[in-house]
Formats: sequence, structure tokens, C-alpha cells
Amino acid sequence: MASRNLGQILRRERSKVDQSMLNSLLAIFDDEKFMKEMVDTHAPDEGDVDVQSLFLLVDNALRGTAAIADSVVNPKGTQGSGGPAFKPPKEGFNPPLAAINEVACEITCKALDTKNVRETMILIFHELSSYSWVNKAVITLSSLALFYGDFWRLALIQPSDKLAESLAIMKGLPAITKPSDVQKIQVYGVLNEMIKTTLSMTECIVEFEHDSKDVPELSTTIDIPSSVYHIIISVLTCSIQFTSLISLVDDCKEKDLLTFVRKVNMIHHTIKRHYEDYKQKKGFNLNAEEIREYQRLQRLFNAPTDNVELIKALVYIKDDPQPLYIGSKKTTDKVESLRRKNVMLLISDLKLTSHDLSILIKIYSERKFHEERYEIVWIPIIEQEGDDVNNQFKNLQSQMPLYSVRYPTLINKVAIKIIKEKWHYRQETIVTVLGPQGRVSNKNAMSMIRLWGWDAFPFTESVGASLWSKPGISWFELLLTDMVIPKINEAIKSRMYILLYGAEDNKAIQEIEEPVKKIVEDGIPIAAYNVTKNQLFWSRLESLMLSKLQTKADVHEPLMQDILCLYTNFKKDGGFAVLTRGSQVVINDSIIDVTKVLSQYETTWKKQVKGNEKTFDAAFKEHRERVFVLPRCHHFYIPNMVGYIPEDVKCPVCPRMMKNIVKFECCHGAH
Repeated sequence: MASRNLGQILRRERSKVDQSMLNSLLAIFDDEKFMKEMVDTHAPDEGDVDVQSLFLLVDNALRGTAAIADSVVNPKGTQGSGGPAFKPPKEGFNPPLAAINEVACEITCKALDTKNVRETMILIFHELSSYSWVNKAVITLSSLALFYGDFWRLALIQPSDKLAESLAIMKGLPAITKPSDVQKIQVYGVLNEMIKTTLSMTECIVEFEHDSKDVPELSTTIDIPSSVYHIIISVLTCSIQFTSLISLVDDCKEKDLLTFVRKVNMIHHTIKRHYEDYKQKKGFNLNAEEIREYQRLQRLFNAPTDNVELIKALVYIKDDPQPLYIGSKKTTDKVESLRRKNVMLLISDLKLTSHDLSILIKIYSERKFHEERYEIVWIPIIEQEGDDVNNQFKNLQSQMPLYSVRYPTLINKVAIKIIKEKWHYRQETIVTVLGPQGRVSNKNAMSMIRLWGWDAFPFTESVGASLWSKPGISWFELLLTDMVIPKINEAIKSRMYILLYGAEDNKAIQEIEEPVKKIVEDGIPIAAYNVTKNQLFWSRLESLMLSKLQTKADVHEPLMQDILCLYTNFKKDGGFAVLTRGSQVVINDSIIDVTKVLSQYETTWKKQVKGNEKTFDAAFKEHRERVFVLPRCHHFYIPNMVGYIPEDVKCPVCPRMMKNIVKFECCHGAH
């Protein structure tokens, strides 16, 4: 009994030590002074290790090991999986075994013995002082891979391999596979994910270092010393937690790791974002002078002090000191004429629609617009050349009373890349709103301009949020106006039944129109509209989605779900159908399901309507519930509105997080 109590006390004390160490590691993540001390130990030799060859070995080891751990943590989830593909190591490569073994010793036994994570970090950095920054990270990760892989490799032993079986028992491997150890297995799962994230962080800096050698102007895109410092802390955390897990029987808690996981994920996100930023810049194929200009513009866009300075950066002032054309006066002007004004930058190609332009001209014509010192400037992004293009440009410019850049060739090519990156311009027309100091109050106000016109003035994101928060707002009334469907407001006000439908398959259209025709002939007042090829309808629907997403809307909000459901039914489920009574939505479903219900009107539920037992909409809903089968998967489709797609979405049907599947699609100009 005394022995058992002593064991419990020791385990409890050991757990306290481990928790204290985790807290200490969290503290040094953001300790700038301590990080500088570690960075100052850097004293690389000329002869260094082939970092790519070493990382290839580490990548093979950790990916393979992680796959084994996954199969233990979640046996059902790995069925049918072929495992990771191993890459052949470089022939003749010799890893720095002494350094790897020394660091392995520091991050396992010695770390737990000293109980001082700062001391361990100091020893690691001094041991690796002569190696390059990236090699410091890869060698430390190699040390983790060495004993992590050694442990999990024994999970694949055959019953006949008695030597391996004995080693596995001595390492404590069989203990984690017992069904009673569910909690411990979950902790292994969390730890395994953190190790995979740390591997991914390291991969980013390895690829960046190799890839950026021929582009020295971009060598500072990722802060390598800071990234390596955080990777080593992550490895040390994983090592301490793993060593504790295999030496303790209980007191293994998933929540102890979750704070760390969130921190590591944030750092991974930052490193990955910077690496993607680097790849994007390099992909622009800029020369050294253009890269310097790109970096200058980035600084200016990130911290502007004046809108004139920012707008000047968009055009080649040297080529034309008066680059602006005022359509209402038919004269040219300097950019300085916009000083101390609020400027709405209309950014588009030559496909700017007459509908969008007419709304903007109405706004421009409002007296208050100019009294409040507002202007609109067209920034034409036209990357084609030729007489036809110039004629189209002049024709479009002649229709504008507002400001525009005199010629498309005056637009700074490097600035175009910044506009695409910072303001998410993707050929679709956007309106970016700048204050007098050049600060952006709305990256893209075009969606709210389409929906509310002048009522959205002054077109800031906060105004958009307040418009959406009005009580009793109807997405259906916002979507449909008399410009989209003539006299639709009259049908809404008279509370007629309205059926909207659309599908790219003509057969689906014919199949829904047949029963609708019979129902109308039977005296039911339904106004039916096929909006498949109605460009204004689709433009307005996408504006609804973008405008709502800009408010950081909860995708589970009923209004948001209705909008996404309609779009998804069209894009993913063969077509959509919405039945309303006035503006009140009765059903918003796939065209197939609605057609099925309508086609059974004559044979199944007509008598309820004709006998005045139920209204048409009530009878429709009741019959739909009989024939409707809950779909296997709940999904929704969001068009490419870069910058506004939520990262994590909980399923509205079950408690799981939804998968985010990226899809590339071209509709050749339609919808």
C-alpha cells in the first residue's frame, strides 16, 4: 500500500514538473530578449551540412512515423490508405550524427532532469552555433525523429519477431494500444498533429532558403532566425510531452497540450503565409528594380499617410504630370486635385457593365456626394493591347462623368500586382474606398453599391454591417428588383406565389415547367421565372453573399444559410428552386426535389388545396416532408471571394467541423 501511495505521489509531482515546463516553454515563445540572446550565438562555419539531403531523411522518417501513430490513434480512419511515399536519400550523404545525438540527449532525458527549459535552449543553440540557421532547425527536428520513429516503428512488429516484441514492451508501446487508455491515445493524436505541423513549418523554411538564393532581394520575406527559434521550441515541447507520455501511466491530459497546439498553429500560419507571399512575388517574374519598387509600394500600401501619395503610386507620374481625365469637364488634371478628399477607386477591366456604371453615375450625381468631398476615379486594369482595345477604352471612358486615368498604359504594372494581392482584384469589378489619409475603409464596396446604391453612402464596411442588421431584412427582396425581373415588386406586394428556378440542364428546366404549367391552369396564382441566363440575378446573388460575408457573418445564420443554399443548389446539385409567398420563403431547395413534389400535385395533394383544407404552400411543405430524404452530406458552395471565406466552419447539422475543399471552375463568362 505504501509503495502504491509513493508511486502516485511521484507521478503527481512529475506531472506538476511537466506542466511547469510547458508553461515555461509558452513564456519563451514571445520572449524577445531571450530570442535575441539565442540569435546572438549564431557563428556559422563555411563548411556546412547539405540541408536538403538531411531534411529529406527527416521528412521520410517523420511522415512515416506519423502515419503509424495515426493508424493507432484512429484505426478506422486509415483503412485503404497507402501511407506516405518515401523519397530515396542522396547517395553518399552523411548526416551530422554527433550533433543529432547530442541534441537528442538534450531534448529528452536532460530536459526532464534539469527541469529548466531556458537552460536546455541555451545548450541546444550553443551546440548548433556553427551550423546555418535552417540546419539548426533540421538537426533539432532530426533528433526528435530519431527517438519518435524508433518508438513507433515497433508498432509494426510481427508476432514472430520476439526481439522486437521484447523491446516494444520495455519501451511501453503495448500500453497505449489498450482500449482502456482512450484518453492517452487522444493525447498521442494531438501530439502527432503538432509534430506534423512542426515538420511543415520546417519544410517551408528549407524550401525558402533553397529557392530564394537566386532572388536576394526577397531573402528577408521570411524572418529565418525567428522561425528557427520557434521551431526549436516546438520540437522541445513535443519531445518533453512525448517523453513524459511513454514514462507515465496516467495524468496524461489533452488539454495540457491544446494551448501549445494553438500557438504552434499560429506560428505555422505566419511562416506559411510569408512563404506563399514570397512565391507569389517570385512568380511575378519581377527584375531587381521591380522588386525594389514592389517592396516600396508594399510599405506605402501598408502604412499610407496621404491619399495623393498612394494614388500617385498607381500611375507613372513621370510619363504624364496630369494623368487624370475629368469626364464631366473633358479636361485633364493632376493627382494633387484629390488631396484631402475621400476617393473611391473604381478598379475594372473593359467588362465594366452598364448596370454597374449607371449605379455609380447616379451616386456621383448626388449633391451630397461632392459636398462631403468624395470623388470616384476609374483605375483601368487592361493588360491587352491593340487598336480595338484602345477604342473600347475610349468609348467606356466617354460615358463617365467621373475621374479616370487618361490611358491604361499609365497604370504602374507593379501596382497592379499589389492591387491584386492587397485588395483581392480578380477581374471582377471592385470599388476600394480611401480616406483623405489614404487608409482603406472598404477594400470592395461594389457589392453594397449594387444592393443599396446611394443608401450605402459613405460605403464603409461599418455601414454595410449596419444595413444588414436592420430588423426584418429580407434577402429575397434584396435579391429581386424590377431591374432584375420586371414588375416583380408588384408580385411580392400582392403576396403572389413566386417560383424562381435555374439549372444548366435544359431537361431539368422542362421537368419543372411541366407541372407548374398544369398548376397555373388549375387556378393557383404562381408567377414562375427561369433565371438561369439572367446575368443581373447572378451578379446580385454574388453581391449578397460577398456583402454578407464582409460583415464577418456567421454562416449558420438563417439568412446566410438561405443565400448559400440557393447558390449551392445551382452549382453543386443540378439546379435550384425557390418558392415564396410574396417575400416569405416557403422552400429553398434543389430543382430535383422541388420538381418531385410539384409533379405529384395532381395525384397526391391537389385535393387538399382544392378542398380548402390547406393553402397551396402549406400542402406543398407537408408533402415535401413525406418525400424528402435527409442528404448524406451537408455542404455549401462559396464563389471565389478571396479574403472573405471563413477558415473554420462548424456543420449546422452535426457537431463536426466542415471540410474546406478548394475548387477551380470556369463558366466561360456565364453566371
